Amino acid sequence: MSEENESKIQEVVIVKRRTIMDAEEFVSIQLKSSEDTIESLLKKAISATKSKPLEKGDKKLGIQ
Repeated sequence: MSEENESKIQEVVIVKRRTIMDAEEFVSIQLKSSEDTIESLLKKAISATKSKPLEKGDKKLGIQ
């Protein structure tokens, strides 16, 4: 009998939605790896979806 070496591929998909007034922002991250653990992939995906906070002086918000 021959043994087949199958590498187990871990996959993480994160979709993040942020709604501000009447605008929506979506971020989708998909990571696959045969070497990293699920925990490692989750940390990478979460850090990739972090958005910077809105600046208080942003005058574009609310203008239609």
